[in-house]
Amino acid sequence: MSARLAETGTDRPRFADFWPSLGQALRLSPAQAYVFRTILAMAIAFYAALWLQLATPASSAVTVMIVANLSRGGLISKGLWRIFGTLTGAVAAVVIMAWFGQSPILFIVGFGAWLGLCTFASSMFRHFRAYGAVLSGYTVALIAIGAIPEPDDVLQYALARLAVVTLGVVVSTLVTMILQPSVTTDAMRARSRAAVRGVAKLLLSRADGTPMDDKNFIAERTRLAGEIERLDEVIEFAGTEAPDVSRHAASIRRGLAALYAALLSVSIAGQSLTILGEIETTHRKTRQDVLAAAQEAGEDAPQGTAEHSPSIVEKVRGLLLELSQFEPRTDRETIAMAEKIAVGAREVTALQSAAHTLDEATTLARIHQELEQLYDAVAPFATWRARQRPYHRGGRLITFKDYATARRNGLRSMIAVVLGGLFAYVTAWDQGPTLLLILAASCALLSGAPSASAASLQFAKGITLSTLLAFVWEFLILPHLSGYPMLFLSMTPVLMIAIYYTIVPKYGLMALGFVIFFITQLNLANVMKYDIISFANGGMAFLLGAWGTVLVFRVILPPNPMRDASYLARRMRRSTEHMIASCGRPRGRRDWLGWLVTYNQAMQRLFLRLQVNPALRNRSIGDSGALLIIAQEAIRLQSLLRGITLPAPEAAETARAIRDLTHLRQPRRAAKSAERASESLLALHAAGAEARPGLLRVAGSFRTIAALMPQAEHLLALEAPLPKGA
Repeated sequence: MSARLAETGTDRPRFADFWPSLGQALRLSPAQAYVFRTILAMAIAFYAALWLQLATPASSAVTVMIVANLSRGGLISKGLWRIFGTLTGAVAAVVIMAWFGQSPILFIVGFGAWLGLCTFASSMFRHFRAYGAVLSGYTVALIAIGAIPEPDDVLQYALARLAVVTLGVVVSTLVTMILQPSVTTDAMRARSRAAVRGVAKLLLSRADGTPMDDKNFIAERTRLAGEIERLDEVIEFAGTEAPDVSRHAASIRRGLAALYAALLSVSIAGQSLTILGEIETTHRKTRQDVLAAAQEAGEDAPQGTAEHSPSIVEKVRGLLLELSQFEPRTDRETIAMAEKIAVGAREVTALQSAAHTLDEATTLARIHQELEQLYDAVAPFATWRARQRPYHRGGRLITFKDYATARRNGLRSMIAVVLGGLFAYVTAWDQGPTLLLILAASCALLSGAPSASAASLQFAKGITLSTLLAFVWEFLILPHLSGYPMLFLSMTPVLMIAIYYTIVPKYGLMALGFVIFFITQLNLANVMKYDIISFANGGMAFLLGAWGTVLVFRVILPPNPMRDASYLARRMRRSTEHMIASCGRPRGRRDWLGWLVTYNQAMQRLFLRLQVNPALRNRSIGDSGALLIIAQEAIRLQSLLRGITLPAPEAAETARAIRDLTHLRQPRRAAKSAERASESLLALHAAGAEARPGLLRVAGSFRTIAALMPQAEHLLALEAPLPKGA
């Protein structure tokens, strides 16, 4: 298990070790440093755009706000994908305008189809790749607003848009790299260690008798699930900065998938540790009774009864306690911890071969599986800094693709643009292109939100507030100012407050919508023009676009979380069935952790959809752990059975039980088959003249499957259509 780990050299100092970050130097909190960096980058980018006399200088400040991120790697990643999305959208804008510039109806339909396609694609991607796809869609509207009256100038507008976006990204990246030298890699290591410690603490808590339905236990498990999910994004950001992280990204993701599996099964593993402790207590008492009887009879104690050594439960508890306090200062300490986990897992494996009862074999198997998953989580971090090959190697990781949600998001964006475009065409409104832009950008950006319906309302509130405040600023404050310093300083207090609230989850979307459209509606330029009628006309387009988006998300094509949950549960069941079936074939799929990465992504989407029903979501976290253990046991079963020769009746019974596990739409039948297989193998083991520990392990696996199937059935029942309020 651990032969591929080797010691690293001493940790080399980096530039960031000699020069503290902005927050450390000024004693600012991370949030305050983020606000300061963003304001400074916006000021520099806006001034540079004015000095270069770009067509829409305020867009450079908007770009800075959009790509702003607490993580340096996140900012770089989003900036690169923003440039890519703008470039792709600019090319699409030129092509669409060249084809349909003289036909407004065809232009509207063509743009709607393009935006729908891009929104569909964004729903298939993860992280900022999704943002790049969205931007490719609505950039067409950004360019077309100016080019519709003069289609021949579309290339000029496209180049101007690309220039101002690139300027904003470059300035934001430079400011962040100068003022925030600490890299995302450090955050990734710290947060991953914290997640490992959290899982170990939760496992100890469950082993100490904490009930499964304890509120603190459920809350901590839910928090850790969200933290491990967010670590996947941190890996993406760190890989943008550091080539070694990018090289090990797939291995680290497999490790996080193992940690996520350990978290989901922590309740069952903790219970197994408790049961094994009770079994050991019974064995210890039996040995003491035998020893006392031998002493009374004046005989020598039977071999093994006088031995006293720490039990496996004590060793595992000690290991988990050490892991729960794990805070390595060097890479060697990480390697040492991984080796300790490997040693513990090997000791459990040795005891499995000597198990005498079914309960003992079953609990040892669960503890071994949990230790193995913890090892798989720690080992990748012990190798990637050592410039070794990635610890977990396998095929290319497959991203889970939610086709149902992607189709609905694409269709929604297309419907919104076509309806808005037809409204503008019929009314001949001169602000029709602006309405089209707001609808396109809002529908595309919000389609990836966990609760798109609620997000659309928050975004609309932000746009409404920005319209009101922009009116006050443009006609009551800006006319009394002169020069760039006074201009930007007058906006700084408002921007600082809004930027801070963009990182507050409750108000994030509202604040983001406010900042973006507050700057946009001010229409700042080298030569300001104050036209209250024009502002009111444009402001009405912004308001109609914002609340039209709410109409689209809440009335025309609203999301249905429970229908999505049903679809995701069906995909998870089919994936589990396919994995079990493929591992039964001689050349079947063996990349368990690679499959687990995709499976976990589906689970995370399921948990997001179930946010509308917190009780069901919390229960589903435990239920998904039961289904995961069933899959693990089924795969292990098939491996064990290859080395065991069974009589014909028992062989037929086990084959039937495994076959039923590939048809999980009937979980009760699968549970009964597993129970019958366990009983037949247990009877065969009892009737044998010599011990066959492998047979007992197989029987224990079938018993585990039968015991966990009712819990997994709750998750599988989500396939049945449920009412929205269920």
